[in-house]
Amino acid sequence: MPMESRVEFRSLDGLRLVGDVVVPASTPDVGVLLVHGRGVTRHESGFFDRIAEGLAVAGIASFRFDLRGHGESEGTQEDVTLAGLLNDVRAGFEVLSAETGATTTSLVGQSFAGGVCAYYAAKRPAEVQRLVMLCPRIDYKARTINGRPYWVDDHLDDEHADLLTRDGFLQYSTSFRHGRAFLNEVFWLQPHTALGDVIAPTLLVHGDADTQVPIGPSYEAIKELNERSRLMVVEGAGHGFAVADDKAYQQPQTRVWQSEVIEAITDWVSTGR
Repeated sequence: MPMESRVEFRSLDGLRLVGDVVVPASTPDVGVLLVHGRGVTRHESGFFDRIAEGLAVAGIASFRFDLRGHGESEGTQEDVTLAGLLNDVRAGFEVLSAETGATTTSLVGQSFAGGVCAYYAAKRPAEVQRLVMLCPRIDYKARTINGRPYWVDDHLDDEHADLLTRDGFLQYSTSFRHGRAFLNEVFWLQPHTALGDVIAPTLLVHGDADTQVPIGPSYEAIKELNERSRLMVVEGAGHGFAVADDKAYQQPQTRVWQSEVIEAITDWVSTGR
């Protein structure tokens, strides 16, 4: 039987993070780091738990953890930066290797974490034999700055500038807050410009009915990735490969789509053995 255990560890800057490591019954040579999206937790409403189970059945170890400012990990949303998240991923890989003994490691990032994971794979290729991006947000500036009416010609308007100074963050959505450091970072740290530097074969998976992170940029991203990469389109699926408004991932069709994605992930990272 697979063994699951809770792990507490520190990111590079000392923040305490919390995660779950799953080791299959047989000694694994492949390990996968699972990185959740923004505003949720390492469980991704149970989807990441099921990915970990599917990987374990295939003899693959995994580690999923709460990013800074999320779930049980320390930190606040308004203090989250892309650089901080990248350091969380680096610390996560250290835990994955130490706890499982896996010698071949891959990276899976969902939604907001997709771009972070792509950038990490481009900058630290030795750790990422296979990359998987699930309904990924890749261009952070396009959504955070360009897509907001209170940013004009890359400048924040007076009203929102005052709010940012007063509160220390801007409310991006019901589940996100962006602090000043993050808002400055997205002008310069742009994962979509680094896709051509990703050496790892990459599996992009996206639902064509996704309204939260539309599929269009994934069609563009696959053109930039190496020739060993693939785009898997889940027809009819919304964000997280779910039926519309099924945020708890309970609907039968959601489970069918997610099972297909789990199988694809397992096959993809197994190829890197």
